[in-house]
Amino acid sequence: MRTPFAVLALFATLALAGCGETTIDAGKGETFIRGVVTKQIGAKVRSVSCPDDIKTEKGGRFTCQVTGTDGSEGGVNVRQSDDEGNVRVDAPFLRVRDAEQVIDEQITQRGKTTTTIACPEIIVVAKGERFDCTAKLGGKNRKVAVMLTDAKGTFRYRVL
Repeated sequence: MRTPFAVLALFATLALAGCGETTIDAGKGETFIRGVVTKQIGAKVRSVSCPDDIKTEKGGRFTCQVTGTDGSEGGVNVRQSDDEGNVRVDAPFLRVRDAEQVIDEQITQRGKTTTTIACPEIIVVAKGERFDCTAKLGGKNRKVAVMLTDAKGTFRYRVL
């Protein structure tokens, strides 16, 4: 089964000049990334943490850590497009709400009534990645074991 995921490729300007040197404004980057992950991935984000004192330089790279409200985490890769603070942000996260919907629809089609499916907020799309969701079936919580079968967001699952 397949569900959409997003490898975000967005651009922003995050430069902060000071003391003769231009650096990346970590706070501005954190705010930008939080908005993107919340809006495009649909994840509930507790925090974003980017490194401080990153000098602006074309081709420079760094990683910001995103933490979901449930404690799940994943890295967002940031690449500097130039030495003026313009960056490209790549967040290879599964669109969790879409995955929950697909699982719910398929379980329902099998004649089982679900009320909710809850998966981790932040799931990095990578072949072999495993995570557990919870399905409420007939008033009882059941574990749903999920495995990504490729780096495109295709997954399979089992209700345990």
